[in-house]
Amino acid sequence: MKYYIISKNDFISKRVKQQIIKKLPYEYSSDHPDIVFSLGGDGTFLKAIHRFPEALFFGIHTGHLGFYSNYGIEDVSSLLDDIIAKKYFENKLPLLTCKVYAKEEMQFNALNEVTLICPPRTLILDVEINNVFLEEFRGTGVCISTPTGSTAYNKSLGGAILDHSLDAFQLTEIAGINSTYYETLSSPLIISKNNKISLSAGSIYKNVFLTVDNMSVNLVDFKKMDVTFANKYVRIASNKNILFIDRIKRSFLQNSKKNKFERKK
Repeated sequence: MKYYIISKNDFISKRVKQQIIKKLPYEYSSDHPDIVFSLGGDGTFLKAIHRFPEALFFGIHTGHLGFYSNYGIEDVSSLLDDIIAKKYFENKLPLLTCKVYAKEEMQFNALNEVTLICPPRTLILDVEINNVFLEEFRGTGVCISTPTGSTAYNKSLGGAILDHSLDAFQLTEIAGINSTYYETLSSPLIISKNNKISLSAGSIYKNVFLTVDNMSVNLVDFKKMDVTFANKYVRIASNKNILFIDRIKRSFLQNSKKNKFERKK
């Protein structure tokens, strides 16, 4: 059994890292580790899953936003005991596959979302679902997100929060243009996993920006992008079956218990 640690460079994360290395009786190696610890927030977790996509991940929250982290600092000692005893739940999180056709053809997998944006000028895209034309989009760009990624950038754009058990993904506009001449859907579009979303350039774009989770790629001569549900998953561990609603409340409604108490008064 091999394990590795991806960590923020702060005092608390460094202390937790040393605690893990001191106690865990396995080989510490970056060469195809079986287990990867993410110490930090969601940014650290995304960095870890893109580096070691085949590993089983244990997220320990030492950062600001820990939506993917199922453990706190206070859980580290018991977590290590559970790993040695193999007492933990394993969940699979869906990925998106993004195929890009530009000057160079590229392919990526995303846990949160992929976005296509062109900040300097209006982006004109033909949007197709399963090769059937839906609309001509005009605006800054589009965001396509997974169920777990629906609470990330998609939520900031006004997209829907999807139950994590749904095999679906959604397309949300980024500053779409609507007028008496131009018209877009102006609503998040949620479709099942068996579909394909295609975005084709309405004109030649020398520079379009693609983001895949926490990564950014400058696309030259962008032509088309296809996004589908991937046949791969990210495996993430927890010490209990965390309910979807509890995760939402933990991440976005810290005062929900306080508000409930005040309503009762």
